[in-house]
Amino acid sequence: MKTPRQTDEENKESIREFLKATKEVLREKGRWVYAVFAIGGIAMFGVFGVQFYLSETLESTYGLTGIIKGLVLAIPLAALCLASYVAGKFSGKNKAVMKWTGFTGMMLLTGSLIVIGFSEQIYFVIGFMSLGSIGIGLVLPSMDTLLTEGVEKKQRGTITSLYSSMRFIGVSLGPPAVSLLLGASHGVLFWNFGSGSGRRGAFNLFCGQAGTKGRR
Repeated sequence: MKTPRQTDEENKESIREFLKATKEVLREKGRWVYAVFAIGGIAMFGVFGVQFYLSETLESTYGLTGIIKGLVLAIPLAALCLASYVAGKFSGKNKAVMKWTGFTGMMLLTGSLIVIGFSEQIYFVIGFMSLGSIGIGLVLPSMDTLLTEGVEKKQRGTITSLYSSMRFIGVSLGPPAVSLLLGASHGVLFWNFGSGSGRRGAFNLFCGQAGTKGRR
């Protein structure tokens, strides 16, 4: 009967140590880690929010359904995947390059969203959505690598799990936010999205500076 008690005590101690270690990492590196968390969430918020808008517009305004609608929706996603591959391949492990690649991607996304707000013409919207998706494709691998390279191996799994959770929060909030803003106007919807991503890009530039220090 004594052995289970000892095991329970060891488990409790390990949990306390785990929480303490996580807290220490966030206290030491929180300035840039929180920036990466927020950028990942905003990027996925933008992806799924804009895809929801495009899906609704194609079906309700243009009568596109089924495979044709799916092919149109795949255009921005294909641009995102290609940009993500290129960014991941050429940024390497240089943290300064990663930071500036992420900032450039957020600014590209911001500009695209703001420009889309000025026209509802479908080719115009899809074209600039694809450009914005390229921006997101630049952001995601840069933030992933910056996070994994900047956190010690022992705490890396926990921090990356928190980062993944933030991205899924962005995924879940995007479509509901768009459905609420659809009642306003096309411009209000995209200008709000654009202003949010612009602020987050600036946050990446200034608060993410600490993440570029250390290993190169």
